[in-house]
Amino acid sequence: MWPFPSDKVMQGYAYILTHPGTPCIFYDHFFDWGLKEEIDRLVSIRTRQGIHSESKLQIIEADADLYLAEIDGKVIVKLGPRYDVGHLIPQGFKVVAHGNDYAVWEKI
Repeated sequence: MWPFPSDKVMQGYAYILTHPGTPCIFYDHFFDWGLKEEIDRLVSIRTRQGIHSESKLQIIEADADLYLAEIDGKVIVKLGPRYDVGHLIPQGFKVVAHGNDYAVWEKI
């Protein structure tokens, strides 16, 4: 078996909880791994912004060290180790969640 790398789990949740689809949260991650607060924050963003299975996705940039996408014109998510993305984020967005190699912005 090839388990998902434990240091990338929150990047995975940042992706599935901000992108179109029907996400699933693993019980162990939520209750046993100490990720409840971070996962809750991402679930709240998804709910507040009305992200659903048919939400519109626009990939802003995709490179070896960066994935940046906008969802429904209301949420932007960054995955990967690159930090110099300020020039790619439109005005009117603020960071509302961040962690190891991920960040999420919401339109103000």
